[in-house]
Amino acid sequence: MQMQYQLAVLDLDGTMLSTDGELPVTVRRSIAAVKAGGIKVTLATGRRICRTLPWARTLEIDIPVVAHNGAVVVNPESGAVVSKQGISLSVANQVIDELLHLNIPFLVYRGEDQGEMGLLLEQFSQHRTEFLTFIDDQVELVSKLDLKSNPIKIAVLGQDYQLNPLLDDWQERYGSAANLIVYRSDNYIGVDFICRDCSKKSGVEYILKQLDLDFSRVLAIGDDYNDLALIEAAGLGAAMGNAPVPVKQAADYIAPTNDEDGVAHVLQQFCLPREME
Repeated sequence: MQMQYQLAVLDLDGTMLSTDGELPVTVRRSIAAVKAGGIKVTLATGRRICRTLPWARTLEIDIPVVAHNGAVVVNPESGAVVSKQGISLSVANQVIDELLHLNIPFLVYRGEDQGEMGLLLEQFSQHRTEFLTFIDDQVELVSKLDLKSNPIKIAVLGQDYQLNPLLDDWQERYGSAANLIVYRSDNYIGVDFICRDCSKKSGVEYILKQLDLDFSRVLAIGDDYNDLALIEAAGLGAAMGNAPVPVKQAADYIAPTNDEDGVAHVLQQFCLPREME
């Protein structure tokens, strides 16, 4: 059973990285041992490319990695985007118009060919600290948005009382045109609008086609709702001990938390010979 997996897919924040954003030594060593044993390793994250590639290169990953929750797949060695899908411009403008009408702050990511920074309108500048805390570590204030092509992502952030009443309606009205990924943290809700057919699962599916593998050969580890589809599709889907209950319920295996080197535990349990534990 231990050697049946040929691709290990790892989330970054809350999974591979500790709460303070560090890569534990035992996790690093386990990943290196898995690769040395002939199992491919890649990353699947909601992060932007520029915040994903340094980790991919640190781990010497030589196959594509998934960024922006599957909207982008990139070659970590060259930095070249090998797959990119944006939200339909008409749908994106409809979402943006509604958010402006409701006075709900949001970031827009146009895509790497137009600058990878998240754009925050100046009218929401008072919320910049919140975005830096919950969404991204780099935000650019702009006076207006002038979208000329399909954006990669619209990241919405608001307090529970603001967004909870909207979620079902948004899903009903936009769910056929976009994938809505919902996060919850410290009385805040984040909603990522990305391309309808995009997810970490779809990004990994692109990589599997390049490797001539299927999901039965995948071991996936994640900690949040954006990992759910991938965890369910994988031959073995593992949820971190710090994951929300619904994510744990969907998983085949519950790992220790990210601060307890949970990724190392899973890799040792399912991808490495017993003597390497």
